[in-house]
Amino acid sequence: MKAKVVIVVLVLLLVGGVYRGMEASNQLKANGANRVSSGISENLLKKNTDPIIDDQGGLQVSAKWGKQEGSSVQQFSVGFSNHAVNVDNFDFAKNLQFQINNKVIPIKVEILKKNGSGHHLEAELRVESPEFAKATAGSTLTMSVKNVYNTPTRNFTWRF
Repeated sequence: MKAKVVIVVLVLLLVGGVYRGMEASNQLKANGANRVSSGISENLLKKNTDPIIDDQGGLQVSAKWGKQEGSSVQQFSVGFSNHAVNVDNFDFAKNLQFQINNKVIPIKVEILKKNGSGHHLEAELRVESPEFAKATAGSTLTMSVKNVYNTPTRNFTWRF
């Protein structure tokens, strides 16, 4: 009898998790979030305020750029969502790389705020590089998120 109760509870939790995931996905689509396929943003011309989402390897990574015109300091939001691994210990400073027009630039990363824990985490980041202030209109900015728990490197690309 106990085994049947445990099985019923597990099935209900699984169904609830699937429903919640589908609901979140539909809400992101309704909010105009960009999707990534093959590691490249599908729409470089989308507003910089819209998040880009990459679902590779069963671990969703989202990125949003809070563009600061002509500044050496830029703000980003990076989020993780999954149901397999704990992402609390992800080291943003070591695992982010930035490129302008495909050239790696030096950066300094500061975590301003972290929300969530376990399988769902979002961090607000302050990223500093003198190269940001030198970028010209139309230049591409790529943020690579590496070492995401045995899933591929995620590349998020925007235009200045």
